[in-house]
Amino acid sequence: MKKRKNRINRISIFLDEVGLDQLELAKLLKVTNDTVSRWCRNATQPSLKSLSKIAELGHIDIRALLEPTEWDDNPSPIEIYLENKAKKELEDKKLAKQQIKKSK
Repeated sequence: MKKRKNRINRISIFLDEVGLDQLELAKLLKVTNDTVSRWCRNATQPSLKSLSKIAELGHIDIRALLEPTEWDDNPSPIEIYLENKAKKELEDKKLAKQQIKKSK
């Protein structure tokens, strides 16, 4: 599994694209400039409500404010877990059948 980059949101890129600075966005959202600065550095992440407001201000899809995720072709941890679970269940059924045969 490929590790994610430290960058999760694209707010600083959005600001460059629309021609706003951090202070202007902070005023529009009624948050502090420090808050927007932390978002732009990806030190903290905005709430979904804040992301929604930013998307609304720019008339953009909220997904445009997030970094796309890219994973390699290896199975995900969930896929591995489910595969192991299925194998164990199959083994348990085989053991149960063997025990039934032995008891007859």
